Amino acid sequence: MRPRDDSKRVGLLEATLVEVTEHGFQVASVARIARRAKVSPATVYIHFTDKTALLEATFVHVCDRLIDTALEAFDDEVDLRAGLKAIWRALFGLALEQPRLFRFHDAFSHSVWMTDALRERNDRRLSPLLDVVDQGQRSGVLKPAGRALVHCFLFLPIYQLVHGQQCHPFDPSDANIELAFAMAWDAIAAGPETATQGCR
Repeated sequence: MRPRDDSKRVGLLEATLVEVTEHGFQVASVARIARRAKVSPATVYIHFTDKTALLEATFVHVCDRLIDTALEAFDDEVDLRAGLKAIWRALFGLALEQPRLFRFHDAFSHSVWMTDALRERNDRRLSPLLDVVDQGQRSGVLKPAGRALVHCFLFLPIYQLVHGQQCHPFDPSDANIELAFAMAWDAIAAGPETATQGCR
């Protein structure tokens, strides 16, 4: 049995990311992905059992890049608003630089391949941030809305602003990004009197 080449594995993940975001899950066949990665289709099966395993691995690969960005920006020594703003801005910058990551994440999250095991895996990696958000809700800094609504109103607007260019193009100037975060924060904050309280 031939040894696995990690560089080829990463190349397959990146090729899958491009093929899916350009052509969709159905058109992005193993043969097309292999061709884009400049390997034979047989090489795919050295690294992945089938197309489903390749798609799941690509989703994990994408999530790790998003999660790493969030965790690197995360600082539990500042107040909650400042901490979430740093994460939000880091993710917004990543969305502008590498929009495919967000497109693939959104498409996979709404596909038949999304599983509870993948959600739980990502939640474990994000636990430092999720714990602070939970504490913010318990302490009254954030609305007691649960994680789903915090995600919907705080982080999903990033995807919409970067990818909703066909309807109403968003100018990603610093002032507009500041305003966008302020509006997202207002949606989840319990009230203006709690805006700068911390959860340290």
